[in-house]
Amino acid sequence: MESTNEAIAWEALKSLGDTALARGGIQGVLQMFVSVLTSAEQVARECDDEGHPEAMISDAISTWITSTYVPEMQQELSNGPGTA
Repeated sequence: MESTNEAIAWEALKSLGDTALARGGIQGVLQMFVSVLTSAEQVARECDDEGHPEAMISDAISTWITSTYVPEMQQELSNGPGTA
C-alpha cells in the first residue's frame, strides 16, 4: 500500500517530469530519471548504513524527493541552461 508521503513524492516527480519535458524534451526527462535514481539509491544506502528498518527507507526517499530533490531541480530548471 502506498503511503501518503509516497503519493506526494510521486505527484512531485510527475510535475517535475512535465517541467523537464517542456524545458529539455525527452533528454531532459531521461537526465532527471537517471539523477533521481542515482540520488535515491544514495539516500537508501545511507539509511541502510544507519540501520533504519526497510519500511523507513521508502519514507526517507519520499521525504527527500519532496523536500530536497524536486525543489532544487525546479529551481535549476527555472534558471535555464547556463544560468545556474
